[in-house]
Amino acid sequence: MFVVIQEIQLKKPQKGGAYKEYEVDTCSFSTDGVTKTYYTYYPNYDAGSFERPHREAYKISVHHSYRENGKVKVKQCVLGTISYYALALDWGLYDYVSSGLDRATKIFEGTEDLYDLVEAKIKPIQEKIKKEYHKTEEYKAVSERDKVQKKYQKAKAAFAKKYSVAAGQYDYVYDIFGHVMDQAYLDEIIQRSRAYSSYSNYNYSNYSYGSSSSGTDYSSYLKSSSGNYTEEQKAMLKKFYKKLAMEFHPDRNPDTDTTEEMKLVNKLKDEWNI
Repeated sequence: MFVVIQEIQLKKPQKGGAYKEYEVDTCSFSTDGVTKTYYTYYPNYDAGSFERPHREAYKISVHHSYRENGKVKVKQCVLGTISYYALALDWGLYDYVSSGLDRATKIFEGTEDLYDLVEAKIKPIQEKIKKEYHKTEEYKAVSERDKVQKKYQKAKAAFAKKYSVAAGQYDYVYDIFGHVMDQAYLDEIIQRSRAYSSYSNYNYSNYSYGSSSSGTDYSSYLKSSSGNYTEEQKAMLKKFYKKLAMEFHPDRNPDTDTTEEMKLVNKLKDEWNI
């Protein structure tokens, strides 16, 4: 049993080349009378896409010769056809030959792995094509865009971590190249971040926690017992803390001063050592 790969020519050039240029685009919407704009990255359709002049495609078939009544006979099965650019872009070979492999297993007998045979036969052809494609302007343009995207994702994650905001907020301030597009909103995010940081520091360092309204002093009990919780108890305490923090967080209570409640909640977290 052996694999035959025949080069054929398609009637028309393959479509689907990458767009030549991308550009910053915007999308605006209004909520409660406030209009916000976020910045996205879209193809410049006017610039067109790269042409793909290669019409080569590769017809893959499996042949099996055998002797019957003293004569050599051959059975064959076409597995599929894969184009030049499918190989260049490393698209899944299996998708192009899977149905053919199913047919072949019904036609041929034996234990040979047909897919491995096909892959071994097509590999040197694919390596040659990929080397050619990597020299094209399309590949260079796509590679540069990939670099921009990776840099953008890192900047977005760093922004979210630095200012404790959702990563999507980055797109309201910067474009994909890292240019500031809305300085006023950036200043607002920075101010909010500083205010929240100051508030958190205040919670941990600017109040005392001790006796209850009945005069019982719990502080020594909490400090002495903070390390005596089992892992299961600590998991429960974390749930208590999260629920209390969500209930009394200032952002969830815009019309009520929950400063004292949050002080207590954060103090409990500290004393529980969670």
